[in-house]
Amino acid sequence: MDFRAPQPVIDRLADAAQHGIYGYTLRDPAHFGVVQAWFAERHNWTPGLDTLLPGSGVMPCVAAILRTFTEPGDGVIVQTPVYSPYFEVISGNQRRLLVNQLLLDGDRYRLDLENFEALARSGAKAFILCNPHNPSGYAWTFEELTALNQICERYGLIVISDEIHCDIRLSAAPHIVFASISESAAQRSFVCLAPTKTFNLAGMQCAVVSVANPEWRARLFDTLRFSFMINPNFFSRLGFEVAYREGGPWLDAVTDYLRGNLDLVTRFAVESLPGLRPMRPDASFLVWIDARPVDDRVGDVKAFFLNEAKVNLYSGRVYGPGGEGFIRLNIGCARPLLQDALQRMSKALGDGGAGRG
Repeated sequence: MDFRAPQPVIDRLADAAQHGIYGYTLRDPAHFGVVQAWFAERHNWTPGLDTLLPGSGVMPCVAAILRTFTEPGDGVIVQTPVYSPYFEVISGNQRRLLVNQLLLDGDRYRLDLENFEALARSGAKAFILCNPHNPSGYAWTFEELTALNQICERYGLIVISDEIHCDIRLSAAPHIVFASISESAAQRSFVCLAPTKTFNLAGMQCAVVSVANPEWRARLFDTLRFSFMINPNFFSRLGFEVAYREGGPWLDAVTDYLRGNLDLVTRFAVESLPGLRPMRPDASFLVWIDARPVDDRVGDVKAFFLNEAKVNLYSGRVYGPGGEGFIRLNIGCARPLLQDALQRMSKALGDGGAGRG
């Protein structure tokens, strides 16, 4: 997002910078307690303090989990269209990518459980769940998560649940932590969490993984420890703790502002963006837009808006099968900037550029 981080975080980091000595550091004894308190209050889930392991980021943790609990050549399921680094972490670690494409039903995705079970039956060892889903921002329901867990349990798959986008709630749909749905789900999952998307701290590289299974937790901790991934960064651990402890009011204000931006996008699309259909997200600051009619005419809708409107959107093609013809818009910015971008997109469409084949 373009928004400045919560002021208490800025103030604490400024104080730390003024200290002038940036040596090795230790986590506050309450480091994991702030995570526990945050999720208990915000998401009705209270992870045990002993289940929480430190990490330098969600994707480094995903990589560590795959290296610990799967072997080269093992199949790993993802549900496309989905966050593209999943493809890299699977193939880059010599695992086999298995695609379970989501089914678009109106303006929502639904699960293809038949295909998911076929992939699980084929010998898959792991499943990376994007919860809530990125790029659509969809909040998976209790019933959907339960159905996935039942298949994973039946075929012995581990579940890596990336829940980094869970905190910014744009609809009334709650975030349901995968490990909260049942003891079975808790015992077979790794829940990856971070304050970085929530509080605009992505450059600080801090995360946490909840692992309820004690044997799995010990094995993952060894991987993290012997990869030297658990030593806290002097600044990131401070930002992490202050954000979870004092960032609630800031998040509430930002979320309210983002809802206004989302209303603007959906209203403007109906009135002035022919061929574009935004999907209203339940979570996050990203809007997934079905632009297939425009893409069919111009050949590459992302390049079209970049060249004709000077608006740089994410191409849906990078999210894998099912993303073709979609674009992703970041609304985490000042409303006048968003308004200007939308108007330039409208002008590009109105100038007839979208009619060029």
